[in-house]
Amino acid sequence: MKTLSSFLTESTGKKVQEFEHPAKGKYTLHRKGDVHHLKNKYGEVSHTFIGMEPDEITYHLKHHNEIHGSGKSTVKEEYLEESSAAAINTHRGGFNEAMFAYHLNNTSWIDDEHKKAAYHHKEMLDNHDPLEARRQNDRAAAQAKSFLEHAKSNGYSGIKNVHLTAKPGDIEKHTGIPATQQENPSDVVAHFQNKPKDAKHGYFGVSLKSSSAKKIGFHNGGLGSVGKDLGIDLETHANKLQNQFLKKKGYKNLSAGAADVAGKKGTASYRNSKKYDEAMAHATKVNGSVRDKLHEHYQSMSHENLKSHLLRTFVKANSDHALPYVKTHGTGGYDKDATAHTEDPSDNEMYHSIKDSKKLEIHKSGGTLMSVHADGKRMFGIQVKHNNGPLTSMKILGQP
Repeated sequence: MKTLSSFLTESTGKKVQEFEHPAKGKYTLHRKGDVHHLKNKYGEVSHTFIGMEPDEITYHLKHHNEIHGSGKSTVKEEYLEESSAAAINTHRGGFNEAMFAYHLNNTSWIDDEHKKAAYHHKEMLDNHDPLEARRQNDRAAAQAKSFLEHAKSNGYSGIKNVHLTAKPGDIEKHTGIPATQQENPSDVVAHFQNKPKDAKHGYFGVSLKSSSAKKIGFHNGGLGSVGKDLGIDLETHANKLQNQFLKKKGYKNLSAGAADVAGKKGTASYRNSKKYDEAMAHATKVNGSVRDKLHEHYQSMSHENLKSHLLRTFVKANSDHALPYVKTHGTGGYDKDATAHTEDPSDNEMYHSIKDSKKLEIHKSGGTLMSVHADGKRMFGIQVKHNNGPLTSMKILGQP
């Protein structure tokens, strides 16, 4: 029997079928044993399936991703669809997450808290259905295998640590990456020893609730990290303007200034005073100045360099302040063979449009905004803003 680690050294196998998406173009399905990888037209693995036959995969891709293959699927809908009860049941989801982490962590508990949580969820499931925990565990094993296969095919190998990250603040606690659950729905994060050449770190997340996971969001980036990626000093530019305001108003530092202009929480004057309005006007000025400097640099970049930056920083979410993740969905278990599939949520039309673009344009919009256009079509917006009011830290974010 093959162990999970043995799957880190296998190839993606040979091509067995072709598919087509109306906007994203051609996909090809490759098989190696009971593992299938779906590759997009760039040769990148976008989905990984475990224990599923081609007709089952065809059904899933057609009904969930609008990716169509030749021929008709004979798979019944109930075979692939999770019941709504399973999707909303706290203990099913909690036990699935705990056992996924257990299998990913070389069939070991991360710590006592991990073990206690799993046993608690199992006890609750046993009271509902004595077989449910076995189903969830079978799925978790298949999901871990699918996730590892997908990670391996994208350049990750050798797990150092596994972290449970479903609770608010857990991602930053375990990885140091300031990604909220709203920005990144990873339930578990693996830290790999080896990573792709263009990845800034070895952390790779997975959302185990694919039926409810949101599309990949844009990630906030500080002036320092974005400026470093581009080779320009945005922080010094902003600090110079901030220091001018601090000196004029007699504030010792940004923290003291931010607290004073905001006022005391719970009072009528909190963020509602002439002092605060003046500081807000200054913040808008700083945001606009940084936006202009960033826009000026974008205009000087070659098409390929700009494309690479936009994909890396915004669309693919592989910056220092972002955590790449995939969605892994398991089905079956106990009386049915457990199957699982993993998909890259960033394999979207925006990614394909920018990657295939012949012309990229960045237009100024309003006082602090920019909009990204690929071959004349708007893709998304970029905004420079203060994080939490005047004189607080600044960030650059992408938004629809």
